Amino acid sequence: MTRSKLFLLLILSCHLISGQSTINIYPDTFVSPININLKPGVFFVPKTLTAKTAFLSNGIQQNCIRTNVIESVLNNTSNLSNCLSLLTTVKVDLQSLSSKCDKLLFIFEKMPAWLSSSSNPSPANTPGWSVLNTKPPANWNTWQTVVDSITSKIVNQFGITNAYFEIWNEPDLGSWTGSMADYFTLYKRTYDGVKSANPMAKVGGPTVNFWGNNIFWQPIYGYISNAKADSSLIGQLLDSGVVWNKVPDFISWHQFDITHQTFDNASKYIQQKLIALSLPPAEMIVSEWNAPSQIRDTKLATSFMIKTQLELAKTSISNNVIAAWQDFNPNSNEFHNDYGLITYGAIHKPAYNSILLSNQLKGDICKTTSTDPYYGTASVSADTLSIIISNYCPPPIVEALNHTLFEGQFNILQLDSAGYLKNTANGLLHLDSIYSGLLSIPNINAMQIAINNSKTVYQHYKSIYNSPRQFNLNIIGYPGNYSGQLFLIDSTKNNMQFIYDSLRAAGYTQAAAIASILPIQTINHLNISTNSGQYSISMQPNAVALLKIKIPGINNLTENDLSRSNLMVYPNPSSDNLTLSVPITSALQNDQIRIYNMMGLVVKTVDIKQVKTQFSISDLPVGLYFLQCKNNSNQIIKFSKQ
Repeated sequence: MTRSKLFLLLILSCHLISGQSTINIYPDTFVSPININLKPGVFFVPKTLTAKTAFLSNGIQQNCIRTNVIESVLNNTSNLSNCLSLLTTVKVDLQSLSSKCDKLLFIFEKMPAWLSSSSNPSPANTPGWSVLNTKPPANWNTWQTVVDSITSKIVNQFGITNAYFEIWNEPDLGSWTGSMADYFTLYKRTYDGVKSANPMAKVGGPTVNFWGNNIFWQPIYGYISNAKADSSLIGQLLDSGVVWNKVPDFISWHQFDITHQTFDNASKYIQQKLIALSLPPAEMIVSEWNAPSQIRDTKLATSFMIKTQLELAKTSISNNVIAAWQDFNPNSNEFHNDYGLITYGAIHKPAYNSILLSNQLKGDICKTTSTDPYYGTASVSADTLSIIISNYCPPPIVEALNHTLFEGQFNILQLDSAGYLKNTANGLLHLDSIYSGLLSIPNINAMQIAINNSKTVYQHYKSIYNSPRQFNLNIIGYPGNYSGQLFLIDSTKNNMQFIYDSLRAAGYTQAAAIASILPIQTINHLNISTNSGQYSISMQPNAVALLKIKIPGINNLTENDLSRSNLMVYPNPSSDNLTLSVPITSALQNDQIRIYNMMGLVVKTVDIKQVKTQFSISDLPVGLYFLQCKNNSNQIIKFSKQ
């Protein structure tokens, strides 16, 4: 059963009640800096000049931008000279994109007619591709020369030193119809072409549509074991890369489903695989993600965006890229479940507005607790406390089933074989009855335990699925009355889709409705005030809210606080060892340091025995970390593992 078909079967109605939750916020308790995954990247494929201009001028710094410019120049020319000339015409745009992001991701994909070993112009399975685009080149030496020349143009001549190069795009969905041996030759020759142009340029992939896929098969829905994942294209590429001495600098893949647990499944497998192969940590990039097509442009998509960023931030994934900036296809219905964050007519979707809210988080993440599960986080910068909340409300059986599969480490066929799930709607209704308590099963084996443990997940989402939910916020340690702003996105507020539908219902043409909306796309806010450090907000299912509250004198750590530390760590950044230096007279010599990752988790502890203490960080994944003294919590230093 495909993921899309399964999701359709999961949409079941429920009898629902309203709920409320209390969130306690501790502005003085430092957790971590803002995780880079809360500043998502974008696959920049503008279809109109309006969309292109809107992106280049929006002032947002992305963690990663992906572009298909290499595909464009390869397939709109007939030889290498013309290809490089066409690439030169977009030099300024590429340099502008490079300045807007930490990583600029290019894709070597879509074999052009002038290089292909095939002349078959018939449509391929990949939309917009011909069969000839999916075949190996007629001459591998020529292909490598083309790769070398394009890379040299981008990196050496244009000066784009943050360029990352992916090898092909979704070969598991029919964009590659050569053999596995052909694919591995493609990887090796492309790798060599990039590195010969500039040895420091980053090369990676395999950019599969789902992390566990191989070119010619897909795993069953649910948890994927390490043994099964070893047969994936990612697993085979890492194994082969060791043999060839061409290990990818980064691993990338795509995800278009509602199952957030797969991010954790994938990242843990890759980390463990690298360790098993005695390889250093590699960056992991989800280079395309979005909601599945069935829920794009629905209310669920708005909250899904924030929820997914928060889930990504819990993993060791380096960067993420939302697909895509603009809808790919025009349609008489402006909102038609396409990929874009904005429509073809450049109207901001509610899902995009939720991304704009998360981009306003600044400074440091502070501690929060809640009486009930929720998706959100809080940060402090200068005198502003920012709180973002996603009232994510999927169908209860979706989250309960995924909890069973991933917490129990099962796939859907195992549930089916055990008699708990038939691949029919009736089977899902049977499982729904177990989760809801209408049917009881014993707690004898691991599968039964996993199913029974998922009942609380089901009941939670059942309680919030279709009714407003009240969030009561308590700002611990700040009992005063403070002013602030509330930005809310729901079915009507800051919702251009609602306005568009209203205009169309009032008789506007599509063009007239678009023209009316484009000038009014600012996100509006309400002025609010806390009462004795408390504030309550009622949110519709799948609404998203950002609260920005001014609190003079919030005692959170700032960059200046970090720079005044008595500690010194060098070299910074480092890839293997660090040396910690403390003053000779400092009491810190008898302290212990703790190293936190970006999620605020302790990943290493080191005893300070002397003025200088050297320790290894070779076992840590690449990324940003914080070093803090156990008994002197104001002593903190940032360092980077490369």
